[in-house]
This record gives sequence, structure tokens and C-alpha cells, in this order.
Amino acid sequence: MPRHLIPIALAATLTHAAALSAQQPVAPQKTLDIYIADTEGGKAALWVTPSGQSLLIDSGNPGSRDLDRVMAAVNDAGLKQIDFLISTHYHVDHIGGLQELSKRIPIAHYIDHGPNVEEREQVQGFQAAYAELYGKAKHTVVKPGDKIPITGLD
Repeated sequence: MPRHLIPIALAATLTHAAALSAQQPVAPQKTLDIYIADTEGGKAALWVTPSGQSLLIDSGNPGSRDLDRVMAAVNDAGLKQIDFLISTHYHVDHIGGLQELSKRIPIAHYIDHGPNVEEREQVQGFQAAYAELYGKAKHTVVKPGDKIPITGLD
């Protein structure tokens, strides 16, 4: 091809490609989004799946600092409820914000390792308050090998 025709051929090709892409819009792919809230001593991790289901791991310390950070992630994700809440253990920096969190957003399913086995509660009265919360929702005490039924994740 003569050199002077190359820019014309290139322009024609780019114009054709642009016209094709304009005719065939590509739907955006939904992603797995993970939000981390620094709870200064622990961490709370919010997972939002491509199907829109949500899972929060731990809820931070008592008080507004950690809860506001968790709720900022919940709001950024556009959630109306938390589908699954995993409490990894009953130390104050992991469950201290749970009672107040449940007042701010519905929690559909509580997941934990069962009753506290430590000599004393780190959050006074937590086990009784927690039992009242999960008594109004689903509750699972996990065992090794259990899976959380989140669509699209294994």
C-alpha cells in the first residue's frame, strides 16, 4: 500500500471500529466489593457479592468511632440490610458495636462459634443481648466445613 494511503486506511478502520462499538453496548460486569473499616484493635470487613448479597465480619468496638466507619462502608455499598454477620469471637474490638449496629441496619443472619467460653464477658451483658438479637433472625453456630450460602461464592 502506498505510504500516503496508510493514514486514510487507519482513519477508516478506527471509524468503523467506533461505529461497531457504539452499536453493541457492553453491560458493566458486577464485581465482588470488599470494604475494610479500621476498628483500631480489630477490623470489620464488609463483602458485597456480584449478586448483591452482603457479609460483614465483626462489628468493632463500642461507641460511634467504629460504628460510623462500618456504617460508612454499608452506605457506600448502598445496602438496606446486612445479609450475614460473622462474629469471629467475643472480644470487645470485634463485637462491641454489634448491639448498636443492629439498631441502625437490619441483620438477617448471625453466625458465630457458639457460647462464650471465656471466664468473663468483655462486653458486660453481651451474651444475653446477643441471644435476643439472633432470636429475631436466623442464627448459625458454625462447625468446621460449614459454608455460608452466598450466591456465586464458595
